[in-house]
Amino acid sequence: MEPDDLSGLMLLRRFVAVEHHIPGRIRLRFTNRLIPSLGKGKLEKLEALCHPENALRHYALNTHTGSLLLEYDARQIKPAVLTQLFGADDAAARQALEQLVQSLLPSS
Repeated sequence: MEPDDLSGLMLLRRFVAVEHHIPGRIRLRFTNRLIPSLGKGKLEKLEALCHPENALRHYALNTHTGSLLLEYDARQIKPAVLTQLFGADDAAARQALEQLVQSLLPSS
């Protein structure tokens, strides 16, 4: 993942709030109307990462409520990393995003 991709994700996090989080499952609520514009077609990268044996297991997009449910392996992605990613501290969020990317992308 390129540095510009991470910068874009960092900008998007300000529009996201954690609605519910238990280890292995997090529901994100988008605070603007971003979700309805996404649709299934723009989530190919997310879909490609989902597999029962991967760190990211499944996702469900609800365009009506503006939420995204992510199911993940809490042994591979520490719940605290996701909490940190959507917290107020930008530096901590950037560090969490880098850790998350390492968990999701295959090693080169």
